[in-house]
Amino acid sequence: MEIPTNIAAIIKDIETLKIQGATAVAQSCFEGIRLYLEEHSGTPERIELFLSEIEKIGLQLVHARPNEPLARNGLKFLLNTYRIRYPGEQDPVRVKEHLLKVMDEFLAMLERAKKNIVEVGVNKFSGTNGVLTHCHSSTVEHMCTGMHERRQGEPFSVVATETRPLFQGRITAKNLVQAGLDVKMIVDSAVTSFLVGDWDIPVDVVFIGCDQISMSGDTVNKVGSYGIALSSYFASKPVYVVGTLLKLDPATIYDRPRIEMRSPEEIWPDAPENLQIINPAFEIIPHELITGFVTEFGVLKPEELEREMGKQYNWLW
Repeated sequence: MEIPTNIAAIIKDIETLKIQGATAVAQSCFEGIRLYLEEHSGTPERIELFLSEIEKIGLQLVHARPNEPLARNGLKFLLNTYRIRYPGEQDPVRVKEHLLKVMDEFLAMLERAKKNIVEVGVNKFSGTNGVLTHCHSSTVEHMCTGMHERRQGEPFSVVATETRPLFQGRITAKNLVQAGLDVKMIVDSAVTSFLVGDWDIPVDVVFIGCDQISMSGDTVNKVGSYGIALSSYFASKPVYVVGTLLKLDPATIYDRPRIEMRSPEEIWPDAPENLQIINPAFEIIPHELITGFVTEFGVLKPEELEREMGKQYNWLW
């Protein structure tokens, strides 16, 4: 089917990182579906055919980038919940109303999850003096801000990487500085020396966000995360992944996550001819290097994720 122009624009914005971050991508995918629902001309005579069209539009949106299970799980929730909750509905107006209602329900669930994660993290780590983080996670950002406020003037600092090649770490640093935190920015390649204490700046714990979580607890995050986790292991510093269980990807039972490869121009726009540039957007952090996951249901070990997902979000199956 032909993708409407306004929805194609959303897909392009996701592909080109104009829209980035798992939550923003999921919200934008639902916005694309919302646009299709609101602008769909005429009255669908066959409801199942109409739902099939919604699914096709949704799949185009949620697969704009390969490592976005939150968006894919949102689409699964929308379609499965609608079919279970409203079987046999034939009134087209009601169908659209119900679909919009279920979308809003998922977004509210996601918002509650993020707030709960921050609360869990602040309660667990409020005694921490120094944090190192990589790339940009709004949840990590809010958690660090909450920890800073909880400490009521006691020393607390954040070391943030630049996060090359697109410098998403600058978003983290800028927002935390504006919130009044003590922030140090470092180049990605300086991480190991900061973790082992060469610069006399406290780093007690590493917080990273996540784009995708496998059922084994292996985690996909911005390239550079594996090296940070490996350095943390040898520096005896705990690594916590901060993110909702809604980012768990049941498909990883059968296969490893496929890592998105980005344009070489992000690395070197005027590179020498015949130079091969490899630019992975993400990498997989093995679960053996992860101390725990800060989730909406508490701090969990990698081996506890699958059971908790089945308990809290059984519709993901």
